[in-house]
Amino acid sequence: MSSTPSVIQLGLKLLKKGRLDANELAPYREAFSILDVDISAPLKLAALHSVFSALDDQTDKYYKPSALDPEKINYPCHSAFDGDILFELPDVIDSNALTVLEKFGTFVSVASIPPSDSVDHSQIPVYDLFKTAAAIDDCLKTGEGDEKFLLVGCDFSGIQDTVYTITSKGALKTLRARSFMLELLTEHIIHEIITVVGAGRHAIIYSGGGGFGLLLPNKEKTASLISDFAERLNEWAFDEFSGRFYIALDVLPATVEKVALPLEFKKLRQGLSDRLDLQKRKKFHKLYKKLFTPEMPEQLTVNTECQITRRDDLKDSMMFDLETGNCMKGVEINKREDSQYVWVSENCYRQFNCGDDLIDAKCIVRNAQQPQKKGYFKFPDVHWRYEGRDDNTKYAYYSLIKSDVSEGNIWHINDWSGPRTLLYANYVRKCGDLSLYAQNKELALVNEENIEQKERSHIAKNTASFTGLASSACGADLIGALRMDVDGMGDAFCMIDNPVELSAKSRLLNLFFKVYLNEICQASLCSGVLVTDIVVKEYNNENAHGKPGRNVSVIYAGGDDLFIVGAWDETTELSFDIQRTFELFTQEGLTITGGLTLHQPKFPLYQMARKSAEAEAFAKRDIEKIETVVGKNRIALFFDDSKLQWRHALSLDGRHDRYMLSMKWSLSSAFLIPLMKIFMQCGKRNPITENSRDFVEINAFSYGTIEKWFSVLDKYHERHLLYLPTMARVLKGIEHEFGADRELFDQLVGFLYTKEENWIPHFHIALNWLTYLRRIA
Repeated sequence: MSSTPSVIQLGLKLLKKGRLDANELAPYREAFSILDVDISAPLKLAALHSVFSALDDQTDKYYKPSALDPEKINYPCHSAFDGDILFELPDVIDSNALTVLEKFGTFVSVASIPPSDSVDHSQIPVYDLFKTAAAIDDCLKTGEGDEKFLLVGCDFSGIQDTVYTITSKGALKTLRARSFMLELLTEHIIHEIITVVGAGRHAIIYSGGGGFGLLLPNKEKTASLISDFAERLNEWAFDEFSGRFYIALDVLPATVEKVALPLEFKKLRQGLSDRLDLQKRKKFHKLYKKLFTPEMPEQLTVNTECQITRRDDLKDSMMFDLETGNCMKGVEINKREDSQYVWVSENCYRQFNCGDDLIDAKCIVRNAQQPQKKGYFKFPDVHWRYEGRDDNTKYAYYSLIKSDVSEGNIWHINDWSGPRTLLYANYVRKCGDLSLYAQNKELALVNEENIEQKERSHIAKNTASFTGLASSACGADLIGALRMDVDGMGDAFCMIDNPVELSAKSRLLNLFFKVYLNEICQASLCSGVLVTDIVVKEYNNENAHGKPGRNVSVIYAGGDDLFIVGAWDETTELSFDIQRTFELFTQEGLTITGGLTLHQPKFPLYQMARKSAEAEAFAKRDIEKIETVVGKNRIALFFDDSKLQWRHALSLDGRHDRYMLSMKWSLSSAFLIPLMKIFMQCGKRNPITENSRDFVEINAFSYGTIEKWFSVLDKYHERHLLYLPTMARVLKGIEHEFGADRELFDQLVGFLYTKEENWIPHFHIALNWLTYLRRIA
């Protein structure tokens, strides 16, 4: 579509003027009526009510009317604004009108003049309202026949098997690039479809979480074009990912009534979802002959298979040396097994070289020709293997650019200044961001693996490895792997009965997980929200621990879940910051559950992902004794699956609640965090230096005391209330160590002896946390 839809221009006019008269809205009456908006009276800008909370919520919190800013989290914590709301918009050209509308129309809604008693649109952002109205208006005016609408749905299958299979050195960098590849693939498929059918980006209803939805005009060839593209996409996916990854893509035509009526729209979405599920159950059914035809592998040894994905079906001409970038075709027979070569597939080589570029990339540029650089992404375009074409392997190439670009097919990352925006959780630590101690560890690792000796300045811009991240932790030299997922998202989204609400909620979730998450990792929670900082690393300041921000790296975040790895103590604290900010952002309308596991730096990354996913899944089904249903909204901290057998044994006697492997977030705020702060006051942190890591020293009690507290827990598991005398004896034994600091000792007694009963099954989490902080390595 060559020009900006009039509905989008109308939305921009509303942002400038603050109101629209009824006669201006009249040409689009039918489109707005489908969205249940009465335009017989003027509309004005109004404050946006919390999108995720119930309309009858008495807290009545609103977002501050402001432009989108990737560095400022906008929590709905303000009262309704009585005055006029206006925006000074920049000069808008046709190509970036939609992104300008998104930037300024995300945190404001519309209200009827006079106020309507029938419908409340205070939870619908201006952007989503006018964007969706533009898509519906296109369908009404250009759709053919009685079914003028075409609902398009896409869902990726096999993401876990595709992404979390990295086993090589440089795994962290490669996995981030591989995860980003799937994000970019989503955007690529959308771009190809809306381009070939002549639609605009306002047709995107939602995108994220491994899928998307479009609302397109139903024309004669639209459905067949999409169906053909889906078939060719999966031919490519089968070859590229060895059958592990499948793209379910389908369409469903609809009448006006099916889009306008809430119950009918829910049925329409469910029908499309059922069709996608059916596709995934019989994926690659047209390639079954190829799938079940046994073939000898092209690579016959483990040294010559891809060292990143372990593929052995690629010819030498499709393999590269990871270090030099040279094609492996023609390598002498007697040198094939030479340890100087690191065999990888071409795409893994390209992705590996994109890993560092992802850190500072500002734009993504799409080209029809292969770029002259090491790192880029390559996807089949809509004409790939199209019958009748001489060039039947046509690809689109995507390059990461570290400077602003104004011409060509471009996507700006987390920036609404161009025609297209790609949201991406790009927070990652570079070697130069770490402490000098951790940098020395990184340097030693690099020099151990390379013949050519390097200096610290040579690796400063490299993505920090697990060794560097683990060396940045206080105490134990461990990596924390954190998985988090929003509770009940499937059920919540199934209840959505109109396209504009679906657009608004999915987009704001993406905003949190892909944009605001970067600031949370940076330890910038905004609006006076305090950062969790148990050992006082002062994350907002540059100090001996490195540059501002946490020593963690985001592997994946989007839709409703995330996967983050980093220094174990900082990843632990980060989990609490994410939960608190998510609670503020959604006004408790949604909850989140997490699982965190600890690993040695050399532990395989794909196993970290699997273990932390198991921890998260356990937390979602765990339950307290006082609860009658699974409540989720929990964190499984330092989850150890070896304890499941013990937990099961207690369950047989009805005592599973005496040893909890997860806890509710509310209990962590009331018990775990305050207790850890008291423990820190009992000692001091040994400061980090260039040659030594930091750890916590506690003189008030010894490791032996901690072991006695573990024995108290054993008695509680066995005898319930009879643990109290033992606890009293342990506390009496350390009382004299506090000396004049009686107040601190009384605080400790208050937590360990007189607190209500439900904390004791979780006491082992605090003891483990303290033990890890005290380790010297």
